[in-house]
Amino acid sequence: MTITNQEYAEAAIKANEEGRALKIENSKLTFVVPQPMKLTDEQIIYQNHQVKQSLLKEANAEIDILNDKIEFDEAADEDIAILKEWKLYRINLKKLDVNDINLTFPEKPH
Repeated sequence: MTITNQEYAEAAIKANEEGRALKIENSKLTFVVPQPMKLTDEQIIYQNHQVKQSLLKEANAEIDILNDKIEFDEAADEDIAILKEWKLYRINLKKLDVNDINLTFPEKPH
């Protein structure tokens, strides 16, 4: 099977617009539904660890800012309530076992 670069580019654009991928089957260029990437348990655990660390860093930053507002009498009543939510969120994050491949992360405070 021989196709030009132009034909391939046009097919790739069409496949992308349709949320599909290109594959050569029986010497023909066809559109297929892309298969989700399968991660190993080790990759999932590593990803869980990275996400947990990132979320903890974000929670710590939010808590620090809210504590600063309280310390300098700049906090509104809602800031104190939000601070409690962020602290509970951080506690729940710390409890998570990243080795659980079916791990569900808690929802962030609003």
